[in-house]
Amino acid sequence: MDDELAEFLKANPLPQINTADPSKAIAGLRMYMTSQYKPPSHETNVVERDIYFANRDGLQLRAYVFAPKEAPAKPMPLVVYIHGGGWTIGSPEDTATPCRRLVESLSVTCIAPAYRQGPEDPFPAGINDAWDGLKWIAANAEAELGVLLSSGFVVGGSSAGGNMSAVLTHLARDEGLSPKITGTFLLAPMILPPGTKVALPDQFKDIYLSRTQEACKDDPVLSPALEKIFNVSAKGDEQSPMFVPYIWPTGHQGLPKTYFQVCGMDILRDEDFIYEQVLAENGVETKFDLYPGMPHIFWGTFPTLTQSRKAASDFIDGIKWLLDGSTKG
Repeated sequence: MDDELAEFLKANPLPQINTADPSKAIAGLRMYMTSQYKPPSHETNVVERDIYFANRDGLQLRAYVFAPKEAPAKPMPLVVYIHGGGWTIGSPEDTATPCRRLVESLSVTCIAPAYRQGPEDPFPAGINDAWDGLKWIAANAEAELGVLLSSGFVVGGSSAGGNMSAVLTHLARDEGLSPKITGTFLLAPMILPPGTKVALPDQFKDIYLSRTQEACKDDPVLSPALEKIFNVSAKGDEQSPMFVPYIWPTGHQGLPKTYFQVCGMDILRDEDFIYEQVLAENGVETKFDLYPGMPHIFWGTFPTLTQSRKAASDFIDGIKWLLDGSTKG
């Protein structure tokens, strides 16, 4: 564990989550996540609003938009940010801090689509909604949001949102989504759970360790018990590529350039290492930032720590890297 984090936790221990009752754990986490949202300041240069889209069943779903108060001279790129929360908690507003920074730093528009969650709406409802939302965005964003997708169409997310984003890039490639996604960001995503029936290549067998390392299992943010609650509640199918992007049947070639942020004491760490290497071996351009001794999505839980501030700055640089050259080709 990072020394600064260890000292912080001594002085500010996190509340313990009772994982014995999954429904109570999820209800408590939902209340906590809602309490953390901070409405925009009157001094902000970001305009925020809701828009709505229909999924394949005609259900109206919401997306939250962050846009510059004053439109820049050049057409704006679009960043689609899919929130995390173990497929069971969270909302588009959870993306507010990074999205506001992106708008102010890079003059982009951000959109965070909602999706149905377990246990009320288990897998594959959430990923189906995310795909329906992405198709709606591709078809309507330029008219609705005043963006130019050829100047940048970046899709990504954190944790479960990163998992879903990895799935979406494969769907978009295989189904010919137009305009094309120009880049994706994957922030500590779940890529390859241990229950998946897949034989790892020999080169990866010795590095798939983080799910069994004691330091990672002591992650104060995402413990194995909490991950199990998320997976059971979401009813994710560990044999389906719509839940496990590593096993995508048509492979990983031709995916957009990909930026990773990976946490050193996260149980998901090594599958992210492996996935980045697989993408690179398949000709995908990648960029990778690792934060030693830090737990899952730590920058949201511990924003004042040195590595959290670095991660926030790295994220801006990572999105800028994804946007560089978006109009080429």
